Amino acid sequence: MLFDVVFLGFPIAIAVCLVVVALREGEMKFWSCAFSFIAYSVFYLAGGREVLLYICCGLLMAHSWCSAGTL
Repeated sequence: MLFDVVFLGFPIAIAVCLVVVALREGEMKFWSCAFSFIAYSVFYLAGGREVLLYICCGLLMAHSWCSAGTL
């Protein structure tokens, strides 16, 4: 599903890239960003997917409801 690629695949790829840069450069500032992306991915896998789906569906419904009178 494209939703999983965008909200799970990209953050994991970015986290891997940040870890590689942190190891290569030896700077601590990249580790905190990588940890944030990894924590987000764990949240997504632990049930955050449904939360994000509900928020996206709610925003789509709210948009269609608000724009229904503008046609």
